[in-house]
Amino acid sequence: MINRLLFFIVSMGIWCPNVASSSGLTRGLETTGNKSVERSKRAFEGEYLVFPEGSNVQLVYCMTISTYTKPKGFFNIGLTAGQAWQLPSKSTLSNKLGDYHRRSRRQLYRKMELLLESQGKDGKACVLKTICNAAGRSQTEIGKGHFMQEILHAMFSLPASYNDADPMTEYERAYFLKENCNEARRKCPDVF
Repeated sequence: MINRLLFFIVSMGIWCPNVASSSGLTRGLETTGNKSVERSKRAFEGEYLVFPEGSNVQLVYCMTISTYTKPKGFFNIGLTAGQAWQLPSKSTLSNKLGDYHRRSRRQLYRKMELLLESQGKDGKACVLKTICNAAGRSQTEIGKGHFMQEILHAMFSLPASYNDADPMTEYERAYFLKENCNEARRKCPDVF
């Protein structure tokens, strides 16, 4: 056990400086090609990571169910679900973090629509129905539902306000104005 731990620590010590130098972990300088460009000063002095263009991190959940069958032996069923997020390729920070999260949420909803459509369901209606259900939940019910109900509520609840400069999306209209909720419930009777 100790040998494995030592091997891990030594390999991380060798690997981390290489990652830092190859992915742009620097203080104030960015290398582009053969020349260095000085970055603008930030409000804080610190190190930050910049990854190559197109890099992403993935979260994958795999579950295998094995059963014994006659006459030949074992039968395996595998289920896999995954999600990928893009890593930052620029060292600038957005001042509008709310806009970033809003756009990220829209992308998540669109991916869920595509997933449901691949299963033969009306993806848009099912996502809108779930948003309407999250908006219609009373404050006394929050935190008292079963696990999946609470996860779905967290995913499909929107912030208390929206930016007036950015036009309202159909997701926000469904959440704040309860627009198209009855139609969505009719088109998607039961998914989540």
